[in-house]
Amino acid sequence: MLKKFIKNNISLSSLLLLSLIIINVNFFRFFKNNATYQFDSWMSNYQGGFVRRGIPGEIFFQIHSLLDIHLGWIIFIFVCILYLLFYFLFFLLISKIEINKIFIIAILSPISFYFPIINSKATGHKEIIFLLGLAALCFFIPSLSKKKAKNLIIFISIVAGLSHEGLLFYCIYLVIPYLLFFNFKSFKEIFLDTSIIFLILLFLFVLTFIFRGNEQHVIEICNSIKEFSNDSCRISGQIAHFNSPIEGYFSQKILNYWYKDYFKIYGVGFVLGFLPLFFLYSKINSLKLIFGSSKINSIYFLIFPLLMTFPIYILGADWGRYLYISYTSSLIILIFILKSNIYYLPKTNKELKNNIFFNSLFVILLLFYSFGWSVPICCENKFKSGIFSSFDKVMYYYKKNN
Repeated sequence: MLKKFIKNNISLSSLLLLSLIIINVNFFRFFKNNATYQFDSWMSNYQGGFVRRGIPGEIFFQIHSLLDIHLGWIIFIFVCILYLLFYFLFFLLISKIEINKIFIIAILSPISFYFPIINSKATGHKEIIFLLGLAALCFFIPSLSKKKAKNLIIFISIVAGLSHEGLLFYCIYLVIPYLLFFNFKSFKEIFLDTSIIFLILLFLFVLTFIFRGNEQHVIEICNSIKEFSNDSCRISGQIAHFNSPIEGYFSQKILNYWYKDYFKIYGVGFVLGFLPLFFLYSKINSLKLIFGSSKINSIYFLIFPLLMTFPIYILGADWGRYLYISYTSSLIILIFILKSNIYYLPKTNKELKNNIFFNSLFVILLLFYSFGWSVPICCENKFKSGIFSSFDKVMYYYKKNN
């Protein structure tokens, strides 16, 4: 099935695999340079005591201590494996559905798979843990009992939440496939069944707030990884942020970004970036009763988790990354509900599909829409120029050498 899909969708498959290669190359560059935001954040550990974001780094640190393997190489290989598994599961999911041109545009949205390419600094962050967990849940849930599926959701939430507290806001995306796949007779049953999940999420929020970190944590962590981390470990990067109070960080974001170009850039970027998903979610039709009572409009499953993740935009500044996580999560869920025959997408017009003019127009649209621009990862006052920036660099080096 997978070989057949790749053969029938060679262009899309090639573009996705190319993005995987570029991501791993970028992350290798961050590994060699000990980038404080893209690489050192994986080294946060519990050597100064329990602290938020520390579980991956503590595991890596213990492996390094036990086996005497270079800590940086452990992290690099681990993160590359996460990306490989995520792409593999994504291919397995989309191989079960029919891909039309709108779906191709949705997969290649500028805030989807090529967002970390156009924004190279978005490569290698801890959201890959969550995205892999969501893809794994959507792939394995048909073979799991309700109890095992719930336990898997709890496990993914704990690992993601202890890796980065911001990922807790996205755990609502884990609950949606669970609610849609299994039969629930009423909203009361849903509330009772999922209450343990939300109680654990609440506990994790409180836990990460209490153990948010301080100057001593920064010193102890940086000392434990001083052979492998950036020299600026204590003053710059994600580890240094343990010494920044959440209240002050919140105030800083409001003062610096709220009334400038932030809303304009990311507002337009949200509308244009999510446009293919809004179109697809509005077009799919339900094949079964949802929650035992009615056929619910699928657009709610796109909008509701977006509303639930809104607080992360207040607390942080990496709005481009937040849009990327939400978009990719919504894309995975869309593929899941189509694959599971919960919803279906009406067939496209075959005559239009084979029309040369339409196909040519589609390629031009894809070039400009998917690869010509993107929102920045953070803190800029203009859109990213995408592949067109490559032309500027070529012209710059050409003029420089002539």
